Amino acid sequence: MGDGKKSKIVEFLKKSCLNFLDAMFPAGYTCLGCGKELPSRLHARALCDECTESLPFKTGKLCSVCGAGIYVGTLCRHCSYSLPEYDKAFAPFFYEGLARKFVLDLKSRGREYIAGYMAEYMYLYYSSLGAEADVITAVPSTGKTLKRRGFDHTALIAAAFSERSGIPYAVLLERVAHRKDQTELNYYDRFAAVRGSFEIADLARAANKTILLIDDVLTTGATASECAAVLKAAGAKRVNVLTFAR
Repeated sequence: MGDGKKSKIVEFLKKSCLNFLDAMFPAGYTCLGCGKELPSRLHARALCDECTESLPFKTGKLCSVCGAGIYVGTLCRHCSYSLPEYDKAFAPFFYEGLARKFVLDLKSRGREYIAGYMAEYMYLYYSSLGAEADVITAVPSTGKTLKRRGFDHTALIAAAFSERSGIPYAVLLERVAHRKDQTELNYYDRFAAVRGSFEIADLARAANKTILLIDDVLTTGATASECAAVLKAAGAKRVNVLTFAR
């Protein structure tokens, strides 16, 4: 058997096993962290008490704009040098530990129901801040990503967040260009790489609005900044960013 054919069979078996596990242990039935069976009171957060305590909640001194960890002052060194186009970024967790597992289970393992749990944590955090928005939108995925995954993970999170918050969700952006993979790019090159990647999709719903832009993770913030620039060029009054992790 050729290596190519063998790898396809292994991949099929892995996927079949994951589908079986998802069917046997549906969303909310077992802890996503340790696999322990959950009592009904914990179904909404999908974690047992012990795993909830281990979540990497963002604490300590944070940049007042992008939310990055800092030691002194009010801005991180990047925001001190050049502010992003968005007004403020929020995230309940650092991108590590169980928070990273949530994201990877959704994006890499295709467990779409994870989006609802992520939205639940994001909503609880965002509502505790007393922040407001007129409309919610999501950072659109690339066509290549949609084809590979079969769903738009950011749209799922945004729609679930809208259900919980009562803030209307609208598709305000569309991706018009796919730039090269940013993994190997430095901080400033990432901003250049995403320039021109987005266009406004609904001018009327963006104008004069405070917009909450949803994504799963904020790294350099280059993509969020470019989206905010397009929304503000369309007349948005303010653009805040909310992600699950930072």
